[in-house]
Amino acid sequence: MPRPTLEITTSDVPQAPNLARVRCVVTAIADGATTLEQIAEETDIASRHVHYSVRAAQTLGLLDGEKAPTPLGRALLETEQESDEERDVLRQSVEGSEIVRALAPGLLSTKPPTKRTLGARIERLSGLSKATALHRASDLLAWREQILAEPEPEPAPAPEPTTS
Repeated sequence: MPRPTLEITTSDVPQAPNLARVRCVVTAIADGATTLEQIAEETDIASRHVHYSVRAAQTLGLLDGEKAPTPLGRALLETEQESDEERDVLRQSVEGSEIVRALAPGLLSTKPPTKRTLGARIERLSGLSKATALHRASDLLAWREQILAEPEPEPAPAPEPTTS
């Protein structure tokens, strides 16, 4: 039986390059914020960007269609920010997202798609203009950088002063 083709609308294509903001929005919702205005006030993120982050969180499976945290969203909130564990949950969310897999196959692979290739694919699948598709491709590539980022090394302890 042929597999149904995934319908991707322009609003399905993430336009939130900052995964830390996506996390802030999920946190605010988990803490009881229910409207975009409340989330914006709680997070100090402009309402328009809150909307983009909510849609990105839904695309990543961190929020459901009713804007409630999913088990994966709750798992994200149990991690420390910028930790290996947080990056692991975000990797799972990217790899588990049907939309991200369709738009950006191999996004987290050792040889990721180029911005141009990714933009052309987004344009073809979603109907976005070339310029907008390239911008959204940049956003997805920003996710890659954040998820695959090496953690900052712990600062070395200061040497003990020597006495003469």
